[in-house]
Amino acid sequence: MMNLQIKHLNTLLPPELALLVPCGVLFVLGAVVGQGVNSWVRRMSLQSKPQPLSRCEACGARILRWKLIPLLRWIPLGNRCPACSRRLPRSEFLLELGTGVLFAGYYLMAVHFRCLDVPSVVPPEGMFEWRLLYHYVLLTLLVAATSIDFREYLIPDQITVTGMLVGVIGATIAGQLQIIHFWVDWNQAIPGLAGPYIPEWIKDHSHWHGLAWSMAGLLAGGGLTWGVRLISSVLLGQEALGLGDVTLMAMVGSFLGWQPIVPILLLAPLCGLLIGFMTRMTTGKTYLPYGPYLCAATLIVLMGWQWIWLAEWSSAVPGAPPEFSIRRLFGDVGGLAIIGGIALGAFIGLLLMLRVYRSIPIKRQ
Repeated sequence: MMNLQIKHLNTLLPPELALLVPCGVLFVLGAVVGQGVNSWVRRMSLQSKPQPLSRCEACGARILRWKLIPLLRWIPLGNRCPACSRRLPRSEFLLELGTGVLFAGYYLMAVHFRCLDVPSVVPPEGMFEWRLLYHYVLLTLLVAATSIDFREYLIPDQITVTGMLVGVIGATIAGQLQIIHFWVDWNQAIPGLAGPYIPEWIKDHSHWHGLAWSMAGLLAGGGLTWGVRLISSVLLGQEALGLGDVTLMAMVGSFLGWQPIVPILLLAPLCGLLIGFMTRMTTGKTYLPYGPYLCAATLIVLMGWQWIWLAEWSSAVPGAPPEFSIRRLFGDVGGLAIIGGIALGAFIGLLLMLRVYRSIPIKRQ
């Protein structure tokens, strides 16, 4: 894997500073991208006449020009519209700040902590940078989906369908952007003698493989989320997931493949329970959009992929295969049935807990 640290910086600066420089650049770039997302979200607003970023959302008056510089809008001076005295939305500044932190943090995880390094998946020369850029596109789309879902309680097709097209086309053209192959069977690996089984067509036809794993992820993300949507409507008596959540997970699958979809769907209700409980205790709200929790779970899986995929319980017998291994479960039909059953059972349990805590009355002082 190529290290993205600039070679000249490595010779002029200590390793810690050589890593901080690109992180700082990416933080600023992320803030600029966050401002673009703010503008995009405003244009997708359900308001009859959505205002551009340069105008007040309440009255349409122009705001001070320097208030359009990313991250500087936190300065208290001039935080009200000169015409109607309405405060400028703090959420837009927080989105710019959060996007900058996300861009820098992902670089740190991918380059320094090697969060995507797993055996059998080694990007060829030059492809590591393209995969990083590919994931930054996904991160931008996730930020946009989170922002619009909190704002309007919907995720437009402008985000998800565009993301699916970028995910599938990018995977097909590049051919080497996967974090895990379409199929890899670790049950056939022999320690010290042979690695996992990977079909020969994957090695010989990288572009067809890119199309296959991206489309498989798209179908798995959309199909499983659609099934979860049906189950949640029965258990909760209302739809906990919308069609936007279905297309969102289809988009995520087109970028990451089908295997990461399972842990994402398993972690999303946990994120929802934790954040939803804290929100209800502080604000009294009983409903929050589910899309942001799917996005949060996607970030957790993406930045922790190495440790999730390689998680195992070693055998007590030296040299024997591990007693339990996540990656081995994905290598056979029985293992897939087991992990699918565990994920489905856990999800049903979490939905029941969600229904119980929503029924508990909360009195705010």
